[in-house]
Amino acid sequence: MKMKRLNSCLLFVAIGVMSFSTNAQERSWIDLAVHNFGAPINTMWAEGELSFAEDGTMVYCSARQDMAVAPGDPKDLYIATFDEATGSWDEPVNMGIPINAAPATDVHPLRAGDDREPWITADGNTIYFRSDRLASDGNAIDLFVTNKVNGVWSEPELLPYPISTDEGNEHCPAVLQDGITLCFASMRAGGYGGSDIYCSQKDANGDWMKPINQGPNINTAAEEFHFTQDSDGMVYFTSTRPGGYGGRDIYGAMQLGANDWGESFNLGPTINTSAEDMCPALPPGADSFSWFSSRSDNNLGSFDIFWTKKTNIQNP
Repeated sequence: MKMKRLNSCLLFVAIGVMSFSTNAQERSWIDLAVHNFGAPINTMWAEGELSFAEDGTMVYCSARQDMAVAPGDPKDLYIATFDEATGSWDEPVNMGIPINAAPATDVHPLRAGDDREPWITADGNTIYFRSDRLASDGNAIDLFVTNKVNGVWSEPELLPYPISTDEGNEHCPAVLQDGITLCFASMRAGGYGGSDIYCSQKDANGDWMKPINQGPNINTAAEEFHFTQDSDGMVYFTSTRPGGYGGRDIYGAMQLGANDWGESFNLGPTINTSAEDMCPALPPGADSFSWFSSRSDNNLGSFDIFWTKKTNIQNP
């Protein structure tokens, strides 16, 4: 219980509810360390991709079976709120059906009920995510969107072509700081490697325009996915390119213009390890950084969610 409350109080700092003052000459262990989010967010099961609304509401995915919508469900979406009065996270809530789909392998063997990679907009009223609920031969996953209307989340809708395709297995949706540019990863033909990052906006009629590959400063012959942009214009993403610390590392690149990015750089050994480190997220405020990892230090399960101060990012 003491460890739970310690982790909760540390996260209190991360989302900007409390302030912790240090000077440039003497940074505390809180500023220097990588912190596990702790219970009740992290469990013995795998926790993964997360994002935050401006008010601190967090959506994330988990393989936990004690709250799954169906036995054996690989991943479900959860939503959690932070309680300022107690200094801890409230018990997360499984978003339930129809947001999370139950397995439907009797319809098609690829429909395992795998719902993950949620992205909640700043206003907290829209969530983009990936799902296998419409999987078919040659098309395992697509992107979906749900909107909160009068406090109720709507039936998820497929993001149609040219966002979701039969060939691309689109995943990891995210919205840039402009609030109108949707970015995602796709294996569609014409890219640099197995999975590239693309971005698109809607036209005057409200239809999605042809997604634009984000170019060689972002994409390589390896796998790239999960764009997350901060208020300074820096974008963070995951890559399996050679030269990192492990199988998957998190990289950064500064935006120079529309679909134009500076040279990408590895965030360094505080963030990245020999384990799997991926899918960055930015809590409210400007000073903290979150992601999920299979790192062995301070881990409650196979994958946990962590945070640290942005000052621990190793800039080029």
